[in-house]
Amino acid sequence: MSTISFEDLPAWAVMRLPVVKAVTGLSRVSIWNGVKAGTFPRPVQIGPRCVGWRVSDVRAFLESLTSKKEIDGNVLKATAEKARRRAEKAAELI
Repeated sequence: MSTISFEDLPAWAVMRLPVVKAVTGLSRVSIWNGVKAGTFPRPVQIGPRCVGWRVSDVRAFLESLTSKKEIDGNVLKATAEKARRRAEKAAELI
């Protein structure tokens, strides 16, 4: 059995839940809660009782997480800098 990396999958391919869990690192419940909340891509129906996720949708989700982490990191840095300046001002007053 050969393995294919996530990067090598075509954008139009559809992944079932176990693969989506492995690629994202999210649990089944987290994925479905994300779908319900609108923060994770909706699956596509591929059979009467079978759904899957487009590779392109999961890639876009993962890229949005990277962007969000960068933004959150910048906010965290700015907050830390502001706290540092406040501490310096307080130390000057003492």
